[in-house]
Amino acid sequence: MDRDNGYRDGKLQNPSNVTRIARAMMSEDDAHHPQIVYYQSGIGTGIGLYDQMVGGGTGLGLSEALREAYGFLGTNYSEDDHLSGPDSIFLVGFSRGAFTARSLGGFVTAVGILTRKAMPFFYDCFLDWENVGKEDYEPRFFHAYFAAHPEDDLDPRISQPDPAIARSKKPRAIDEYMDQYKKHLLALGLTQDAKIKCIGVWDTVGALGIPVNPLIQRTLGMPAFIKEYRWYDTRLNDSVENAFHALALDEHRFPFSPAVWELDEGGKTRMKQVWFVGAHSNVGGSYDDYGIANITLAWMMDQLSGNTRAPSKRFDPLDWIKFDDDFIDSCFRQTSNYYATARSGDDYKGWAMGKVYDSNTFPQSLTGAKVRTPGRYEKTNYDTGLETGQSLENTNEYIHSSVRARIDLAGRGVEAQVWYQRIVSVIWRLVAFSKAAKLYNPQRARGWITSAGPLMGWKLIDGHASHAEPNMSIDMSPGGIKEVHWEYHGKGDSSTRKMKEDVFAERGYEERLLLHDQEVANKIIYSNNKWQWFKKPKPAWHLSKTF
Repeated sequence: MDRDNGYRDGKLQNPSNVTRIARAMMSEDDAHHPQIVYYQSGIGTGIGLYDQMVGGGTGLGLSEALREAYGFLGTNYSEDDHLSGPDSIFLVGFSRGAFTARSLGGFVTAVGILTRKAMPFFYDCFLDWENVGKEDYEPRFFHAYFAAHPEDDLDPRISQPDPAIARSKKPRAIDEYMDQYKKHLLALGLTQDAKIKCIGVWDTVGALGIPVNPLIQRTLGMPAFIKEYRWYDTRLNDSVENAFHALALDEHRFPFSPAVWELDEGGKTRMKQVWFVGAHSNVGGSYDDYGIANITLAWMMDQLSGNTRAPSKRFDPLDWIKFDDDFIDSCFRQTSNYYATARSGDDYKGWAMGKVYDSNTFPQSLTGAKVRTPGRYEKTNYDTGLETGQSLENTNEYIHSSVRARIDLAGRGVEAQVWYQRIVSVIWRLVAFSKAAKLYNPQRARGWITSAGPLMGWKLIDGHASHAEPNMSIDMSPGGIKEVHWEYHGKGDSSTRKMKEDVFAERGYEERLLLHDQEVANKIIYSNNKWQWFKKPKPAWHLSKTF
């Protein structure tokens, strides 16, 4: 199986960024605390009738994956060993794995991590969480536990939350019930109030986290198995301390609309969602060309290592992941070797210049296309999976500097992935009397037969007078601005009128990767850092090869 098309003829799959980030982790941190990795192989994200109906071949698979991951946490989590604080939990995923990570985060924040005494009744607890809000469901955990432990001499009628609240479909009632549920577990000593240090995901897709065939969605509604998972409303609980989401700007399959997070008013989670060049698997990794995936990998490594955090008394690097500092260099070398042997590889050399694939291939193209719209997403109706017309708020969206660089460097636009797409592309260039490949232009307006770009209506503010044509050769200057950003001047509503460019971590993995392309680095780092060079001295990195 693969992440774009589900079941395919067997062949070796390229590793995703989840696989690569697991490989990048050191076995222990600087204080010799073990860094334990639990890895689940990815599940395909096909949207055909087979994937929708077999058994849940999708729903049951996800439920099983979630339960297995929680079982691992229950076995290995340490609340406090008297030598250090509680374990730091990081949940990472791409595509459907992102759905699993976000769902697991929702479950842990809802009930904590059950103690060994309560773990035999984990499945009952899981079903209670999964079915809250259903009128015909009777909560099971507390009855099962008390029946097995009569020595506790507790009355289940008064030692559990009010079941009547559990049957309400109102979000506030569901939240109230789960709050009571967790408080009872804590009072009985049956769970640990664990915090999620971070959820880091690449391109969570679908209205409720899974790509669903829009024809099936419109006629039959959302598949039942999707409704069983409780992060559907896109919110983040305060028990999740940090949340990072890398989003694919150029993905345009209709069912693969992004599941964008939003923060509740006053929410304490430190959240960042950043838009990158590329399609779904460009951003999450697994295409042959890793030019874009290397950038999103380095970005996530900076987030999960704490490199983006300013030094303070509250910041402890031991709470974050320790990576192999040379890993990103090895990724660069592998990609350089690929370009050296691939046909037309020279066209994609350089930072932010990797090939952007057109992922909307047959048969998925039959479901249509939908251009993504950063900063303009709406809340989703739980029952139908359709947008409500009400804008998401507090989404904390940013645009990555690779978007600006690809525009200014005259990078190629979205290109064919399969043979028939290439034929159509050649015919189109003949009809249009165009010898050159299309340039990357996410701000393009809608044409007679061409779709608008994902950033139509957004204007790049970076000190240049115009972005009508590539202009990286122009001497960069601040032009009176303090930071590079994008402003919305288009039609229609936008939850925000301004999206900042995400700033590199000082001396981080992103900068390390960028420095392999020194000419671009000199300009990007300067403008990205509010027109100031970093105050700290540069690290003495010796790069064996540059573009």
